[in-house]
Parts: sequence; structure tokens; C-alpha cells
Amino acid sequence: MNILFITNSKNELFSDVDRLVSEVNALGNMFYAEKLDISASDLKKLSIFDVEKIISGTKKSLKDFDAVHTFSLFPFIFRVFFNQFVFYSLDFEFLKKDFPAFFGSIGNLNCCECNIAGLTAAELCNFYEKTMHNVKSSDTRPWGWWKTLVLAEDYKVKQIFVAPNQKLSLQTHEFRSETWIIAEGSGFVVIGDRRYKAEKGLVFTIQKHEKHRAETEDSSMMIIELQLGSYLGEDDIKRIEDIYGRI
Repeated sequence: MNILFITNSKNELFSDVDRLVSEVNALGNMFYAEKLDISASDLKKLSIFDVEKIISGTKKSLKDFDAVHTFSLFPFIFRVFFNQFVFYSLDFEFLKKDFPAFFGSIGNLNCCECNIAGLTAAELCNFYEKTMHNVKSSDTRPWGWWKTLVLAEDYKVKQIFVAPNQKLSLQTHEFRSETWIIAEGSGFVVIGDRRYKAEKGLVFTIQKHEKHRAETEDSSMMIIELQLGSYLGEDDIKRIEDIYGRI
């Protein structure tokens, strides 16, 4: 897992990013951390060209980072550059005085507040992984992509795109049932031991613990998925078969 830590700017409060980077990297090969130092920058005066120059200073390409942990409004103000999940540790009362216009962009599904007080590096990375599995609003997969449209306490609505000639894993869920509405394209839906032709407008109901998958041939397929359950995390999945080797 690759984490990009973003320091505070000179408008913002101090944060001990160097220590966090060092401790995360000490965990071993599964984790890599890097610092993006914007401490000399004035957020109010940065141009798009300034931002591009700052980002180009990272050792890895920005797209290679799985998540961003920021102590600055920088990735929110310049959100167009950041597709990653964003963890933030910010003093809102301090920042609202200088940046009141930018706080609306924080309340989206692809970010989460992170209080680092008292957390070890291992606990922090565990928090990153668990949160990204269960809160992130979109993801690319070998078969296509998905994104969350609505997230509530006991239901979730997702949009799922399956590319031509692809298959989701044959899977079950412990805590949720699902209803699939075929919105575009065509393919097949497997539920239990039956394989159904799937076309635009058809609806399929999948109970908890029931095996299921979506498949396509020459056409892609768009599915609107309604999840109902006591737990809606992305880690509630048991893969039985998978052509991409993810079991």
C-alpha cells in the first residue's frame, strides 16, 4: 500500500509528517510512504502550474499512490489532480478563517477524517486499509469498475460496469442481499446453479449466502445494485471462483 503524506502549507498548522513517513516505511515491503512538502507554499497564491510542479517532485508517479493523508487543504482545493482516497487531519476551526469556501468539498464519499493521536504506524495503516475497503466510493477492477451512488446506514446503491468478455468472481455475501437492475447492455447473471440471460430492464434478486456473478460476451453491461444489510463493507465477499486469480 502506497501512502502520500502531504504536509501543512505555510498558512496552516505544523504537523510531524517526517516521523509518520519513517514509521510507515519501517513496517516493511507491504507499505511505502512518501512526503509531499508544501510547507513553503501559500495556498492562496498557488497557480495550476505551481501545483503541477509541486506534484512532479514525488519519487513515484501520483497515480501510483493508493491513498493520500493530508494535513493541508491542498488536495481538496486542487482535487482535480487527486483521484485517491484522502485521509485528512485538519484543524477546521483554524482553517475556516482563511479558507471558508473550500469546506464543502470535504463532505464527499472519497475521504475520511483520521485522528492520528495515540496510533502506532501499524494501527494507522490498518485504519487506512479497513477504511478504503469499506468507505471508498469507487474502484477499478480487472473486469471493469464500480462507484457508489448512495451510502446509508443500512443500504447502498452502486453503479457497476462490466466490460465485454469479462466475469465478476463467483461470490457470496455474509451480511447483505443484493438487487441487480440491468441498466444498459446485456450479458448473463448467475444465481445459485442457474445462469440467466440479462438484458436492459431485467431485475435479479440475490439473497445472503447465495452464489452469484455477472458475465458478459460481446457487449458491456451496466448494473445498478441495491445492497440491503447490517454491514455493507467491501470486504464482505467470499470468492469461490475467479478468472483473475483473486481467491
